[in-house]
Amino acid sequence: MVRTAILVSFAATLVLSSVTKGDESSIAKTAQETKPIEKGVQLPVAVVRDSQGKETTLKELSAGKATVLVFFRGGWCPICTRHTGQLIKAYPQIQSTGAQMVAISPDSPESTTSNQSKNSIPFPVFSDSDLNAAKAFGLAFQVDNGTVNKYKQFGIDLESASGRDHHALPIPAVYIVDASGNIVFAHSDPDYKNRLDPASIIEQLP
Repeated sequence: MVRTAILVSFAATLVLSSVTKGDESSIAKTAQETKPIEKGVQLPVAVVRDSQGKETTLKELSAGKATVLVFFRGGWCPICTRHTGQLIKAYPQIQSTGAQMVAISPDSPESTTSNQSKNSIPFPVFSDSDLNAAKAFGLAFQVDNGTVNKYKQFGIDLESASGRDHHALPIPAVYIVDASGNIVFAHSDPDYKNRLDPASIIEQLP
């Protein structure tokens, strides 16, 4: 059985080689206007950070393995937390296929560490607070000021969570990458309330 790695993110064809920090041109105006990359392309080059703030690339994380990337909005998002719980339950079965799973969110390394500890997440969670990965996958969109203020009324501070003032998030998404770095499965939805059932992920694994 081909070994598979799963990058998860609780998570577009752009000019992938030109994605840089602070490149707001690759951030859509709304979630509905995002243009996620689809299956059949190579895993884009993007930098993320671990809980200690150390940088690594998605290619380094998935080198020689099949990989599922799950992009999620942040540890502050209750729907993301519920989906993460479902993924945690499915994780042993995912591992049994030879796959690994990695989550990616715009939370800062500090917020990522807190979320992983609070929810006892057994798979790696990486910080994408500069939105390098979200932009490379075409998932990043701008949160309007009204929504930012509404979130604050509920005690959710996007700047505090990410450590950045870009007020941008990724739409939730799941990608499966094979051992050679090809994206063989892609799922995303601009409606953050809709999440992919972990059983569907398992069905797609080689």
